[in-house]
Amino acid sequence: MSKLPRQFPRQSGGERGSAYIVVLLALVVLTIVGLSLVMVTQTEVQLGSNERTISRTFFAADSALEVATARHLLENDDRSLTYIQNVSALGGQSLADQVQVSKITFLSISPCDFCPVNANGQVYVNANTSMSGTARRVGWGGGGMPPAGATVLSQSQVSAEIRFTNQQMPSVDSIRTP
Repeated sequence: MSKLPRQFPRQSGGERGSAYIVVLLALVVLTIVGLSLVMVTQTEVQLGSNERTISRTFFAADSALEVATARHLLENDDRSLTYIQNVSALGGQSLADQVQVSKITFLSISPCDFCPVNANGQVYVNANTSMSGTARRVGWGGGGMPPAGATVLSQSQVSAEIRFTNQQMPSVDSIRTP
């Protein structure tokens, strides 16, 4: 007995290639979903980078107040100051924080509450002061220090009133007059 060849059911002419079209549509849908995920991920990475830049700039401005306080306490220097910090290079681009400290302004001066400190002719006072710090995150092409036309990526300003207790009487020219 001979075997008969296996017969496949006949398909009607309208169903030919329908699996191919279904697979192509599924691939198009999966490609669109994949591209959407790539775009969302890219956006999240950019948001994280911006947040890091903004935070870095804020803390650089905050450090300006610490620098002004240290200069006042250690050197009795109340002048304004500009300095560069956090210089980094990436490829042919450079980044840095350009920080500006304002002049310390004395708002009011009152006698020291701790009387024994004022012995031996020394005059110590409590001084209420005002100061601010401004930081700019800048970028430029090449190396070295940032040029005047560097691109500002972020800017932050912090102001504070600080009371210095038991300090020597400041010079008269640094006291704010009403």
